[in-house]
Amino acid sequence: MTLQEQELAAVFARLAGTAARDPLDTQTLLTELVEGGHRLFDAPGATVHYAPGREAGRTEGTDAALRSLAADAARWREGPGYDVRTTGRALIDVDVTTAPMRARWPRWTARVATLGHGRITGLPLPAKEGPGGALVLFGAPGSNLDDKALALARSFADAAAHTLALQREVAESRALATQLEHALSSRVVVEQAKGILAAQHGLTLEAAFAGLRRYARSHQRKVADVSRDVIAGEDVPVEW
Repeated sequence: MTLQEQELAAVFARLAGTAARDPLDTQTLLTELVEGGHRLFDAPGATVHYAPGREAGRTEGTDAALRSLAADAARWREGPGYDVRTTGRALIDVDVTTAPMRARWPRWTARVATLGHGRITGLPLPAKEGPGGALVLFGAPGSNLDDKALALARSFADAAAHTLALQREVAESRALATQLEHALSSRVVVEQAKGILAAQHGLTLEAAFAGLRRYARSHQRKVADVSRDVIAGEDVPVEW
């Protein structure tokens, strides 16, 4: 295993470790991604634009100037990160100083010129719904990735996309679990309140619940909140 491959394995481990420790922190994963791209491929800088499905987009860069550029490019809907993310197609070793590129991305290329970058490679970060994001590696004018480095970069982007997808699944699972837990808790509270009202007023459980629901609607409150008042012993003037 070469030194670059060893470093690639180490970066993969850091990405997986970050996802395991902080499964809800997408921004930390994106930071690891751009820093890994910067170190692994000796790139002067890297940015990422990640917006899978209907999620609000997130951006990151290896320094303040590139972070600002990535955020502005997403807002402009311009630049290699936006194009690669929306099409799902890579841009390999593109000279961004040419007239066609300046015409294609006028604001983006003008900003990049002031930062001294001349070439980019943009790699897609696929998601289940289709294109999810893009990693952009920057190079100085005249520089380029050789075939081996490009193959490693593709593997790196694919692995990062997989990690981000797993992170999303964990986050969605946790959100669903929280919703189910809240729904179950509310159901238990309502059942307790029904029992209390039924016992106090000699009602059936169905009649007690009908009264609770009627009172909650007339006062624009949730049935679970009114039920908590009943359990707490507060005077809830429910009409039967």
